[in-house]
Amino acid sequence: MKQTMDWEDLRLFLAVAKAGGLAGAAEATGVSAATLGRRVSALERDLNVRLVEREARGYQLTAAGRELVLQLEGMDEVARSISKWRESGRTRRRVRISAGDWTARLLMDNISEFWSPEDTWVPEFLADPHNRDVARRQIDIGIRSRRPKQEWLAGRKIGTVRFAVYQSKRTRKDKDLGWVGLVEDEAHFPSGNWIRENHGDDVSITVNRATLALALVRQGAARMLLPMFVGEAYKDLQRLSDPIENLQTERWLVMHQDERHEPAVRQALGALAKLLKKDPMLRTEF
Repeated sequence: MKQTMDWEDLRLFLAVAKAGGLAGAAEATGVSAATLGRRVSALERDLNVRLVEREARGYQLTAAGRELVLQLEGMDEVARSISKWRESGRTRRRVRISAGDWTARLLMDNISEFWSPEDTWVPEFLADPHNRDVARRQIDIGIRSRRPKQEWLAGRKIGTVRFAVYQSKRTRKDKDLGWVGLVEDEAHFPSGNWIRENHGDDVSITVNRATLALALVRQGAARMLLPMFVGEAYKDLQRLSDPIENLQTERWLVMHQDERHEPAVRQALGALAKLLKKDPMLRTEF
């Protein structure tokens, strides 16, 4: 006898027992009578016991068959409960989306533009300045600044990100205002390098995450390099420079080649691409 039972054989046997024969069970399950007969015989061999008497008018359960049906009633209840749970929507596919801090904020500010609670997938946002590993399935979709080079990754370009210098409108443009500088990991990002190379002597406040600078800039405490989808969103900020050409980056959706056709991931990719191609801005009012 097998150490592990075949649940499908048990399910089909229960259908035959309830229908009293192969024809009724075939209609109820969509499985052919011949296949049902083979599965019942296989189950009898596995259990080493006769479960049915095969008669001209149908199958009659043996004492062992009736006892097994009683055992399987509980399994049938559990199966129906699982089906209801699945249909309730609580098993919807969770799609993990990784992006830098600013882009993660952009997605959450505009979530109603690309997702609703009725969708067949659920977003899970991971704000992280470092690239999570798509190849190792740490995430499903990464929003990146360049085309992926690995052959097992696929990429879809969906726009660009531009940067400019901003300060509070409460401060005169000609006022000698200090800068917010970046330290730790973000000091080595292109924006951190640009600030250090061009305004390093003017840095008066430092932060380890660029997103922390927004409150300082809005209060008039300093000026800062910001993505234009951030700076242009705030009416109390003024732009002090043209877009800085050598800081412009591409925006790519990156996913695993094997996963991009999975229905939930495909739907998420389409929704994100539709939003980001519009070049949306942060929302300052809701």
